[in-house]
Amino acid sequence: MPEGIDEGTWLSNERLRSRRPWYLVGILLLIASAVFRQPLLFAAGLLALALGAIPELWYRFCFAGIAYHRQVSERRVFFGETITLRLSVENRKLLPLPWLEVEDEFPELLSLQGGRLDPHFKPRRMLLVNAFSLWWYQRVTRRYQVRCTARGVFTLGPLTLRSGDPFGLLTREQHLKDEDTVLVYPLIVPIERFGLPSRHPFGEHTAPRRLLEDPARVIGVRAWQPGDDLRRVHWKATARAMSLQSKVYEPTTTYALALFVNVNTFANPVLGVNVPLLELTIAAAASVAAWASEQGYAIGLFSNGVRAMRDVEEAPPSAEADRAAEGRLAMRVRLPPSSRPEQLPRIMEALARLIPYLGSPLEPLLTVEQAHLPIGATIVVFSAASAVTPALVTVLLQARARGHAVALLLSGDAPVEAPGLLSYRLGNEEVWHEMAIRAQASSQAAVAENRFVLAFTPADA
Repeated sequence: MPEGIDEGTWLSNERLRSRRPWYLVGILLLIASAVFRQPLLFAAGLLALALGAIPELWYRFCFAGIAYHRQVSERRVFFGETITLRLSVENRKLLPLPWLEVEDEFPELLSLQGGRLDPHFKPRRMLLVNAFSLWWYQRVTRRYQVRCTARGVFTLGPLTLRSGDPFGLLTREQHLKDEDTVLVYPLIVPIERFGLPSRHPFGEHTAPRRLLEDPARVIGVRAWQPGDDLRRVHWKATARAMSLQSKVYEPTTTYALALFVNVNTFANPVLGVNVPLLELTIAAAASVAAWASEQGYAIGLFSNGVRAMRDVEEAPPSAEADRAAEGRLAMRVRLPPSSRPEQLPRIMEALARLIPYLGSPLEPLLTVEQAHLPIGATIVVFSAASAVTPALVTVLLQARARGHAVALLLSGDAPVEAPGLLSYRLGNEEVWHEMAIRAQASSQAAVAENRFVLAFTPADA
């Protein structure tokens, strides 16, 4: 191939040049028919010219005026939900297309209903194949149902268009980098049985300061003092005591909950990643985060794994993420505790984007981040039991000695020696598969109706 020429252009020129003998044969036959006055030679010449010109006509203009659109009904969905995939192709020219084949890359982990998926050479990818026949200025639309049966960021596309002449003599391809992204949040289930007091499920809180008072919670009365607002006066108590009495409000404190997710499922990284246990761990972290948000906690999320790059149209949530988010690089998960309404969606998105791949050790992360946590913050570590090391237990004991409440939530059946730590078992691979199957068979509304219960049982039970 000559330098400076695109491979597709070069192949196109070669195929067109291969059609030139048809024109030569057609012209020679027309000349021979005129010389020898043979109608059959004239008809053969016209046929040769047609076999040369018609395929070339479709080859040159088959993709001219072709518009292909892919649209998903939702770009952010919960685990187990179903979205609609809409494919539309339009022929905006007078030349009809006898056949048009579209191969659209599709994630293997998502479930397509009513479509044809073919194997692909790329790992975890399939090909959604559609065949169309378009007249002039015709549009064809097809809809599919896609069940989101896995957590993560999934890309639809790119795609390949393939078409040609009615005789099938010339086939042309066009590759389009048209992509759509669907983000599937982790499975969230109601947390109903912790085996702990409902008010303090991870232990007693240490409130460093009480600066605010909640006027909706009156816990007593006291004598009126100069400077008290008139709205603070308790008139019934004043009438009984025959002197001004003021209400005493319950002080409020926003408790901090720091969630640490360990993406390693084995202490020895050579053993790889146990994906079901990791998914169960992430689902538990998402469920606890949702519960803590309802309880008014300031929630933070930290992980030794990495998350996939944000979508191009989104702005990174912080300057730190902005510096790290160049190209399609991955970002570390670090969301300091916050009680703002947008914190929970950020946590859910970070958990959805966690890559099921080996991460760095969790101990250094815990050591660094606990120094920046608010005084008395509760540390909850989500990890596979087989990934808990003596060094991790030592770091957690040190955090508890500094005044933090510490809880260890474990997935898997591997034995763990963590004396003095509050620890609970999430379940094993079978628990995750059962939860996933039930979620896939139901809607997210069923999840919200408490059909699924993520039960935490004490580790020593």
